[in-house]
Amino acid sequence: MEEKQPMVFDRYIAADLSPDLLNRVMMLESEIRNATDKDVVLIAYEESQHNPT
Repeated sequence: MEEKQPMVFDRYIAADLSPDLLNRVMMLESEIRNATDKDVVLIAYEESQHNPT
């Protein structure tokens, strides 16, 4: 049996967006939702400075 690598959950963190940029992301979610009739969630993230290794 092949051994799986452990998952690393702390490599990325939520991006620190300005209120204006956050509003633009939410507006884009709404536009996509309206165009597709599906719930959509966009996630902004950045690489963490924490190195788990």
